[in-house]
Amino acid sequence: MKHFTDVQILDQIDALLAENPEEKILAFACNWCSYAGADYAGVSRLQYPPTVRLIRTMCSGRVDESFIRRGFAKGAPVILVSGCHLGECHYINANHSTEKRIQRVLKKMAKLGIRPERLQLEWISAAEGIRFADTMHRLETLRQEVTHQEIAETIELLANDSKTE
Repeated sequence: MKHFTDVQILDQIDALLAENPEEKILAFACNWCSYAGADYAGVSRLQYPPTVRLIRTMCSGRVDESFIRRGFAKGAPVILVSGCHLGECHYINANHSTEKRIQRVLKKMAKLGIRPERLQLEWISAAEGIRFADTMHRLETLRQEVTHQEIAETIELLANDSKTE
């Protein structure tokens, strides 16, 4: 498994959201658990929405705030960060850092006026194909509730915020 650079991950985000981003769920999945859970859902023939676009990272701890920001700035209605259950991280306790980072991002989103529910954090193991599929169905319901206007406002809020940084 290749370790992607920031530029490569940002390029993946851009490519996945290049067309009709409002119709997609952007999901960052750790290689060891969540991505394997997605694979298990697939080989088990569990149905989940075709709107999901996965980006594999070695660990949920690899998901930088800039990746989340880029996804929303490119029009993603919903973003998922997913990794190993707490206490089961392949990188000792990196997912504890993920949890803290996501909490900070959620606070920033709320402060900017972006609905925090649009960013989700889930712990899904390799054996939890059903949990993966169920999570994707829940996120699809959420995606359908996000309006074009809300996406446009998010893009504008992030553009204005980046000018003040």
